[in-house]
Amino acid sequence: MEMLNYHIDEELSARWDREWLQYLAEPTNNPRVYFVSHEGLKSISDLRDRTAEEVYNLHLFSEDRAGDLGPIRLWVNGNDIIGKKVLEIGCGAGFSGKQLSKFAAAYLGIDYSQLALQIARLTSPENCFFYHISDIDGIAAHKETVDLMVCRDFFIHQNYKTALTTVRLASGLLKPGGTLTADFFVENLEIGSPVTHPASSDLDGQFPSCAFVFSMEEISLLAQESGLVVEEVTDRKGLRRRFVRYRKPDRL
Repeated sequence: MEMLNYHIDEELSARWDREWLQYLAEPTNNPRVYFVSHEGLKSISDLRDRTAEEVYNLHLFSEDRAGDLGPIRLWVNGNDIIGKKVLEIGCGAGFSGKQLSKFAAAYLGIDYSQLALQIARLTSPENCFFYHISDIDGIAAHKETVDLMVCRDFFIHQNYKTALTTVRLASGLLKPGGTLTADFFVENLEIGSPVTHPASSDLDGQFPSCAFVFSMEEISLLAQESGLVVEEVTDRKGLRRRFVRYRKPDRL
């Protein structure tokens, strides 16, 4: 399939395994939230009738030992999740999946880290499907079945080349009329900045979690090269984010 015609970087996969090991070993990151089972989640609030701005800051669930799981940090209207099939590329350990699965018909998660995916599979319900980026056959089975793609702090770590691979893959999985909201990085020196590079740069071998800065021209070019259209752009400098909603055109 053309949408899966990409190179699988095994070293990149290993780097993200190491990044997750380091992240989960840091107590200040509250690693418990990644290990709690969906069965122990207690509802705090509802997605229904929430705007994208409200959903981004929404705390959906708590768990007895982990406490409040924290904000969901997804820029999507709540009603767009209800009863739909949702895709997340860069799903990590399933933080979003086990929560969204309470509202969505199905959730599809794809990631580079085998370690994170194993945690996700062990803690998520049956309507969640997780695949390593290299599982071409498994992913291809979902061609044009997805209503929307969400992402949580994902596109900020992609350079132009990896972002294009991601958007093309999403385009192949989305139904005609389906949408993708990408979370690009916007610099805000008033609140500090991580390690950043222009989008045209190579991936950073030392800092896999660095940020890449895209121009509007590059954001538009991603759509042109993936068969999508840019539908909406929302800047939130306080969050250091530019949220871009792409749409897959309906068939004529």
